[in-house]
Amino acid sequence: MLRIVDELAGPGPLRVCAHAPADGDPGTALRVLLIADVLARVVELRGRAVLVGRTGPVWPTAAADIRPADAEGGLDEVTEGLGGPPDVHLTSGTYEGVNTACLRIGEADLPPLDDLDPLALRLLLLRRPYEEPVTATAEEIGDAARTLGRWRRAVATWAGQPSKPIPAELKSTARAALDSRLDTAAVLHLLEDLETAPEVPEGAKFETFAHLDRVLSLELVREVGTV
Repeated sequence: MLRIVDELAGPGPLRVCAHAPADGDPGTALRVLLIADVLARVVELRGRAVLVGRTGPVWPTAAADIRPADAEGGLDEVTEGLGGPPDVHLTSGTYEGVNTACLRIGEADLPPLDDLDPLALRLLLLRRPYEEPVTATAEEIGDAARTLGRWRRAVATWAGQPSKPIPAELKSTARAALDSRLDTAAVLHLLEDLETAPEVPEGAKFETFAHLDRVLSLELVREVGTV
């Protein structure tokens, strides 16, 4: 199992290549690109620069807060654009490359993307282990949208309280989950428990949600200043 800290540490930028499937599967393509985005955010949070390339069809991803690619095209074009061969590949199939890490991403069967709240869809996909197939309904994505709305209102309320440090155990648990296997599902479960934890000051809840949103990128602080 890939370990971010152990296997992807090193000098210079980390080069990542996301291989969107070429068979017209937008849900799976979006998921491959999303996990590449999360990988980049985790590694950057540890202080290493990341360059991301993409092969396969170009899918609209900006609305889901997936960063633009640094290079696109075939593997040779991506290698040239990134200034060297990728260090890690993400694919929904099998990658035959040599001497590089590879994450295989489970397929995602989604409703038509044009009809969905992109950040609610991002939340729903991050709730599942990246290697497992996902079938999502519009109703499930609607439930994710309601969770986002509740969290944003809570974060906006907590922002008005005195700041408190992130509880050390929570920070350590979240970091271990992300470093070991990009376990965003565990991080989201941690936030669900934290939301109603009476023993944690609201200022610490705010700092924890805001810090982890640097990886989750769900715009959890969007409503700060409006409550």
